[in-house]
Amino acid sequence: MKSIVATAPRPGLPSPELGSMPTLELCLMHQYVTETAGTMNCAQIPLVRDMWNLSVPQMAFEYKPLLHTLLAVAAVHRATLLPNDANHLRRVYYSHIDSALQQHRAAINDLNGSVNEPMCMNAILISFYTLTLRSEASTDPYELPLLWLSLAHGIRTVLHTVYRRLTRIHHLVMTPPVIDEFTHEYITCTPFQFLLHYHYDKEQMDGSLIKAYYDAVVYLETMFMSARRGASDFEIRKQFTAFPPMMPRCFLQLIAEKQPRALVILAYLFALVKNADNVWWLRGIPEREVYGIHSIVPQEWKWTLDWPLHVISARSGAKAEDLPVPMVGPGPSLTLTFPWS
Repeated sequence: MKSIVATAPRPGLPSPELGSMPTLELCLMHQYVTETAGTMNCAQIPLVRDMWNLSVPQMAFEYKPLLHTLLAVAAVHRATLLPNDANHLRRVYYSHIDSALQQHRAAINDLNGSVNEPMCMNAILISFYTLTLRSEASTDPYELPLLWLSLAHGIRTVLHTVYRRLTRIHHLVMTPPVIDEFTHEYITCTPFQFLLHYHYDKEQMDGSLIKAYYDAVVYLETMFMSARRGASDFEIRKQFTAFPPMMPRCFLQLIAEKQPRALVILAYLFALVKNADNVWWLRGIPEREVYGIHSIVPQEWKWTLDWPLHVISARSGAKAEDLPVPMVGPGPSLTLTFPWS
């Protein structure tokens, strides 16, 4: 009778040894598959959950930079679950994200800018990772989330290169709001238009900047109306994370320049997601950003942040969409006419 135990590995087969993936990385992969995947953006949708749970790990083994990013995200999540291990895990996720960024840049350069689906997912996860780190200990003075805004905005460019070839991440990308499909139609409530009017006469803005501000405010109002219609928490979170890719680059530049109007709009964005921050990767961030922005805006703009401050400090469980919005502020009000409204 032949022995069923092979005396030597067959040529061409991979070694069964686990040395190529250390125990900690195996632990983090288990963490991701069993816990983290189910908390990711829109994972409440079964097809998107399957993507996070099955397709993303598969792509990670095809594209090593994505594997490093996935392990970094899992380590950040694990650090929130095991505070006593947080210092050790912080070194782990910093190391993995450094490797991810270096290898990702090298891979894109080698392909002369050509992008595939795993690369696209890596861009999405790197942006997600930078957002999660906003919940870490606050810095003094406050620093704006410019890295997250920039990386998240870049997702739009990456998606354009592979949009018609998406298969494994299609369901996430096509979950509303879909990038490039934001319109100004169906907006029946405009509570934040005063953010466009206040001090308008004191700024010199060309048409592109006016439109950038207008688009940003209408986007906030779309989120506000979604909440009023009873949108689920994960739908509000998707709208929140889609904001940077939806906005023109010039609007992000206005934030980087600390233009008060742009900063206030950003604070409203974080306030609007406050009631949907019941996930580990968002918890505590709305408060941090609203308080931080309040600390750096000029005195004459601070009144505009009364509503965001009220939202994030509400102790009664009141929802953002139920709290009154200050429609006008100090000084003369203006009536603006926008040709695209």
